[in-house]
Amino acid sequence: MRCDLTNPSRDGYGAAGQRRTVLFLACLGAVCAAAAYVGAVPTRKFGHDLFFLLDNGWRVFNGQRPHIDFTSPWGALSFLVVGAGMALSHGSVNAIGYANALFAFVLSLWGYRLSRHAVSFVPRLFICLYLALLLVSPYSLGWGALNSSHAMYYNRYGYVLLGLLMIEAFRRTAVTEWEERFGGASTGVVAALLLFLKANYFGVALLMIAASFLLGRRSQARLTGMTLGFFLTSLAFLTYLDFDAAAFYHDLQLAAGARAMSFSYKELLIKLSGNAVYLLFIVLLSWQSSLTVGRQDNDAPGFTYVLLGFFFFALDMVLLCSNQQFTELPLTVLYSLLLVVEVHRRSGSKFRARKKAPFRVERLALVAGATFFFVSFFTQFYGLAYGLVQKTWPSDSSSLVRFTEPRLSPLLMYDDSSEPNSNGKRYVNYINSGIRILLEHSRPSDKVLTMDMMNPFPYSMGRSAPRGGMAAATYNYTFSDGHRPSEAWYFGDADIVMVPKRPASPIDGLLKNYRSGLDRRFFLAAESDMWFLYKRR
Repeated sequence: MRCDLTNPSRDGYGAAGQRRTVLFLACLGAVCAAAAYVGAVPTRKFGHDLFFLLDNGWRVFNGQRPHIDFTSPWGALSFLVVGAGMALSHGSVNAIGYANALFAFVLSLWGYRLSRHAVSFVPRLFICLYLALLLVSPYSLGWGALNSSHAMYYNRYGYVLLGLLMIEAFRRTAVTEWEERFGGASTGVVAALLLFLKANYFGVALLMIAASFLLGRRSQARLTGMTLGFFLTSLAFLTYLDFDAAAFYHDLQLAAGARAMSFSYKELLIKLSGNAVYLLFIVLLSWQSSLTVGRQDNDAPGFTYVLLGFFFFALDMVLLCSNQQFTELPLTVLYSLLLVVEVHRRSGSKFRARKKAPFRVERLALVAGATFFFVSFFTQFYGLAYGLVQKTWPSDSSSLVRFTEPRLSPLLMYDDSSEPNSNGKRYVNYINSGIRILLEHSRPSDKVLTMDMMNPFPYSMGRSAPRGGMAAATYNYTFSDGHRPSEAWYFGDADIVMVPKRPASPIDGLLKNYRSGLDRRFFLAAESDMWFLYKRR
């Protein structure tokens, strides 16, 4: 059985190939320039999540490391990307946009090189631009392109890296041993990056690699490259972490135990039912594609396309059920285009030669597959375009409450009726009030911890973050009663603990587990209408 979702095809290395590369670079440059210009997008959803990136990027920018200096269910990759943006922007809030633009440029170029002998230029162009748009479009996947936000951006990183793995893993054996080894090395590097991004994406990567083995991608050259790529990339991250693999594993254990507490079969059923139509579509598309190729090709894939359709949909659902995401299936979308490209390659000449009704049905199926891809493509494009317009001409900007701290002044936050405390004027007032009491009752050298989901003050005030604490504190998601950092590690070397009277996120779990430690280690030093300020005894 052979199932090639892409086809080795040289676009040429002469003038035509150069023109195509220039066109791709121009399009990619425009996408990345737009992302950099948007920077920190005017935020309409999950406003507090912006400080997840800013706080942890600030920690890394100032020399702290996840797992070593603070507990994190997420690996170092996303924080390093934002830290690089901090370096480029001199600590600006727009570091997020710069970081995403840089990462999108690198990964899209990576995909362009990886697919050089895999698909012809037009699908290659759109696949790589899709990966770039998927990474930089400033809204949370599954929440609508008009709900601008940088929340959960690590999920976009994961999907794009898995897209690179798909391009390599589900093609036929490369034309040369060198290309086969290069492709294997790429997949090994991607797998290691996903390991140090978020565990669920690494698990999906392993399933993809295993599936590629079942489809015949088991050459010695590929296995050698994959092993080397994974080993060297993992070695680089472990070097960064002082080879403290135990700390890394400990944080993953905490995350797994805490996340298990919030698993719900009801949520699983809601997500499955909400996406069932996509399963039906991709199965029908795969089935029709199998029939089309079977009529024209002696080396037909049988029902492998259908099985792969189920497989990629299942992988998307695994990620949906482990993410705060209810729809959008990037892996299934990418599979639909790769499937269309493969079927057109095998049967395209037959479509042009014959006009019978079955062939019109088959052409319609290919159009449907391409349409499915381009709906997602233009959704990502629209999200970026909307963010660009809002950055240039923000709506109702005169009525917005603004941050008082100068380095936060570029941030615009809009109200969200579904989560008022973590968005818009309430959240801006929450931070402004906290900054005022800190300016009155603390020294610039004091390290501040906030007993809330996010800790906005070290970055906002340009102070050193305390060693210890969590990257984000969400009860039964990043910690639980039985899976949590110790009191000593949670409070770390913080000099001040800020406890909100009206928290941005529920803090009952934090108070339940750490209130006694707070009272033993700190005393109430000041109070405002929105905050309690505790100082170390």
